[in-house]
Amino acid sequence: MKLFVDANLLVYLLTKTPDEAKRLVEFYADLVEKHTLYTNPLVLDEAIHVSKKKYKVPYETSIQFIDEKVLPYVNVLPLTVIDYLTAKELVLEYDLRPSDALHVATIQNNGLQAIVSEDEDFDKLPIKRIWLEV
Repeated sequence: MKLFVDANLLVYLLTKTPDEAKRLVEFYADLVEKHTLYTNPLVLDEAIHVSKKKYKVPYETSIQFIDEKVLPYVNVLPLTVIDYLTAKELVLEYDLRPSDALHVATIQNNGLQAIVSEDEDFDKLPIKRIWLEV
């Protein structure tokens, strides 16, 4: 499947504790092996920002992680004015945050099939959400 990777997976991979590490890394490795992964620049920005703000991860560490562990396996799709036009309709129809609406627009406008995200806000949309089994 063609999957969109949301920022929360990247943040968790970057800030994982030893107890969480094995499960998260196995989940990510399984996604890489079995699917074609995509994201957009806004997700990379969110991952860097949240890792610094919430977990005090230095920018250099986050950037190195993205360069070494994300970019070789995840295709980064550009954001376009078409994505904005789609996103503004999603914000109004589903009361989404603008950044989440841009992610959904990226999915819709590029023929992706699901989102990999912990964020349950995506469940109110006609889109499949994939996350770790509890």
